Formats: sequence, structure tokens, C-alpha cells
Amino acid sequence: MSLFSNLFNAAFDSECNISDSDVPSGSGGINLERYTYGQLLRCPIFPEVMRGVSDPIIRRWADECNARNRSGFVMRKVAGEYCFDGLHVGPEVKLPSRAELIAMFGRVPTAAEIRETSYSLLHNEIARQTGMSAARAASAIGNMLDCMPHEDASGYVYMVPNWAHKWFRHSGYVSRILAD
Repeated sequence: MSLFSNLFNAAFDSECNISDSDVPSGSGGINLERYTYGQLLRCPIFPEVMRGVSDPIIRRWADECNARNRSGFVMRKVAGEYCFDGLHVGPEVKLPSRAELIAMFGRVPTAAEIRETSYSLLHNEIARQTGMSAARAASAIGNMLDCMPHEDASGYVYMVPNWAHKWFRHSGYVSRILAD
């Protein structure tokens, strides 16, 4: 279990019952390969994606995600929201609190500003760990890994596979910051 998921342990709601034969699809053409949920929860970064991962550090992150889930990822809800922590790929970056964001912007930031801030923090951490530029790190998330940043309600940002992020509709960090 990752560090930030401990924040939600007291609020754990339930496991999500999803058929292994369901095929995550829709929402921008995710999973055109037609992998079943049962296949994806045991190999979240599927073979076609792995063939395109050329950076050795990013490959290690993808391999770690797949290895961690070989016995099967279990999607669960925490405090009523889907919890993607077991599907994370690579670094988990702590996000600023609402008060820190207000101090940075001089006001409550917009959803776009919050996302820009959190994505930038993730891109910079990926760049730091891989030696890439922040722009190349941003490109690697979607183009190399077929992932996207997920801003978790617990206050962390990390990469998760597109198929999961788009299939499990959720609210997260941005909603929490704007609702406070």
C-alpha cells in the first residue's frame, strides 16, 4: 500500500464488483485492443503499450505496476470515490494544500490552474528522476505509457493507465480543493 493511501484507511468504503469479462471502452477510444477488465487488472500496462516504452526508468515503473498487480488489482472506493493507488505508475507527488494554493495564486485558483500546478509538479518529478526535460516527461506520460495524471483526493498526483482513469468516473483533488 502506498504512503498516501494510509490517509484514507479509516474511510475505506468497499470493493467494486466488476465483471472480469467487461471490456473498458468508450471515453476517447480507450482500450481499442479490447482487453477485458480481468486481463487489465492483472496487466494494467498492456503489451502493446510496453513495446513503445523506450526509456529504462519509465520501463521499470511500468514493469513495477504490472508486477504489483499480477495477482489482480482490486478497484475499491474510499470515501465514496474510486481509489487508483494500486494502479499508480512511477512517482507519487504530494500536492499543495488549499491554503498553499491560495497563497500561490492570491485567491482560490480555478480548476485549470489547479491542474496546471499539479501536472507541472508531476512532470518536474518525472523529469528529475529520468533526466528528461519536463516537456518530454509530459509527453512520455501519454505517448509512451498511455497514462494520464490522476490527482487523488488524498492530495497526491501520479500516473495511472488511461483505460482505468477514463473508465472509472470520479472526482478528486480538484473537486476537493474547490469545494472547501
